[in-house]
Amino acid sequence: MRWIGLMLVLMLGLSFACAPTVIEGRKIESATLKEMSVGQTNKAKVEQLYGKPTRVETIVPGVEKYVYAYRTQDPEWYTIDKTQNQDFEVWFQDGVLIYYKLRSEGREAVLRE
Repeated sequence: MRWIGLMLVLMLGLSFACAPTVIEGRKIESATLKEMSVGQTNKAKVEQLYGKPTRVETIVPGVEKYVYAYRTQDPEWYTIDKTQNQDFEVWFQDGVLIYYKLRSEGREAVLRE
């Protein structure tokens, strides 16, 4: 009976040790994109939805770009690590949304040779 309890504790420990690690940011859910409208949404609404951006760039006077980045890594001892990256750009002119783009990419776990 004691060995069964020890095995359960070890299995639980291994399952938590293999959890994905968020390296940077917060994941952007595509459902929230529907709440944004070009020409109507302002900076305050975007910050309410996604928080403070990773960085802010001034493109030309009056035009700013908010960049949100999300990175995770899911280490597996028997495979190449699974990763997920998202880059979300939101462009404003005079504080009003003019353009946005969400780019996602990732690498699935693959057995090591």
